[in-house]
Amino acid sequence: MTTPTSPRRPDWRDQAACVQQGEPEDWFPHPTNLAAIDAAKRVCFRCPVMLDCAQYALTTRQETGVWGGLSEGQRYTLTKKRRVHLAGPDRIRAEVLRVLRPEMDPVTRLEDVWERSTRPLPGGHLAWAAGTAAHVKIRGVTYTANQLAFTVDRGRRPVGMVRRTPDCEVVECIHPKHLEDAQERELRRKLDELGVQPRPVEAVAS
Repeated sequence: MTTPTSPRRPDWRDQAACVQQGEPEDWFPHPTNLAAIDAAKRVCFRCPVMLDCAQYALTTRQETGVWGGLSEGQRYTLTKKRRVHLAGPDRIRAEVLRVLRPEMDPVTRLEDVWERSTRPLPGGHLAWAAGTAAHVKIRGVTYTANQLAFTVDRGRRPVGMVRRTPDCEVVECIHPKHLEDAQERELRRKLDELGVQPRPVEAVAS
């Protein structure tokens, strides 16, 4: 005669978003299937018990699947390198949020941060908005105002220091058309040596 199994006591799993949608295999995508991993993570980020799930997965050393918004690789790093599974609940949750915050931040586009962080100046110049921190961190990368302006406009990270062009005399100006990096300064220097005049900087309103 088989002894009946006692029913599980109610816990955080009863509130898990993954219980209400999808199939069980949706939470165990192949590690190289990034689209499926991202889809699972999006459900986790809306889940009311995401941190409980992540803590459970870390403390019980779950090796496969997406748990509490964490991929297999993220859990491996947290357990093998940071050994958070041996820490208390508060530190575990803090580490989970630290790792996932760049993915959960609704503002991820550089252009969005740029738009909300600048203000117009007379003459088509731009300045950093009052009260905005001198540096911003987006998806783990820190930008100064000049670096952010240059990257948004050029579509690439600057080489060396970003400075105002000689044509712009407004000290606080961070208009991307009035900035240049070391690579562009070197190009301008070579053009000067050849006697070629670069196009003048246009004062373009934002």
